Amino acid sequence: MKGHFTNIVCVLNDTHKQDEVVAQAIHVAKRHQAKLTVVLKLDALPPNAKMVMQSFAYLETQTSIESSAGVWLNDKAESWREKYPLDTEVRIGENTNDFIRYVVETGFDLVIKLSEADFLERLFGSDDMNLLRKCPCPIWVVHRGNSRQYDTVVACLDLNYHYPEHEISVRRSLNLDILRYAAQVALMEFAQLHIVHVYDAVPENIARGGFISVDDNHLTSDLHDIYAERDTELERLLNQLDEELDEGALEYLAPQRHIIHGYPRREIAATARSLGAKAVIMGTVARIGVPGFIMGGTAEETIGQLDCAVLGIKPEGFISPVNESS
Repeated sequence: MKGHFTNIVCVLNDTHKQDEVVAQAIHVAKRHQAKLTVVLKLDALPPNAKMVMQSFAYLETQTSIESSAGVWLNDKAESWREKYPLDTEVRIGENTNDFIRYVVETGFDLVIKLSEADFLERLFGSDDMNLLRKCPCPIWVVHRGNSRQYDTVVACLDLNYHYPEHEISVRRSLNLDILRYAAQVALMEFAQLHIVHVYDAVPENIARGGFISVDDNHLTSDLHDIYAERDTELERLLNQLDEELDEGALEYLAPQRHIIHGYPRREIAATARSLGAKAVIMGTVARIGVPGFIMGGTAEETIGQLDCAVLGIKPEGFISPVNESS
């Protein structure tokens, strides 16, 4: 079943206070009885490094850096392995695309990493966003200080199926996958599960600009119909999820539904924050019928407004632009 992991990689971008994210990776790996690899991923020396670092004899070459990094990682791994068996690897000088190719070639089905930023102005760094955009497997980005406090899990669904026919089945499948992953995280964390869908009848910027006239009575009726349509679809998805989970699991989770009229680019994140979300599970794609066309405005803006962990999911059959360009 989707939501179960077998081969997890935990990515460390430096050596500063990484025990927390490794502890989270061990926690997830234990729950899923998955293979775990911890990778220390460091930037390469710049081209002018020899000139800049003439006075730093202890950093003579990239080989010496790799050797020192390997010693550090092996020392740390001794304590980590007391909690769970894991492999380690040092990778230096890879850009995000190189790392994504490594993830695909190694067959990892989950990437866990600490967010590059830990201040409110920029909670997700460029590497985080590139992985969420391009990596075909789920990406779990955690924030320093809250990685093990997932008492509230939010699944964000796009239940609007008014798209070309070839996209509808993919969208439905993605929504079900998001629910599968969210249910597994909530069960693992003994957390309350919330399901959020935000819909609008008329894009806010069009209505606010006065570009069209809106009949309030007709709009109220349309909004009622849209709500009923989305509620029916959510019920169908939950019934399907109930058939897949262990007996009584969905009843135990008792997910709370939030089908909200509003501007999705604002209200999805606002609702997650108001619910006290510690982890948000969402699709990080736009026109999923178009291979490699990813991270639409709603997903990008939502992620940029969140202050909690994010588990980003791609649809079945997603083709990474990294693969296409290789």
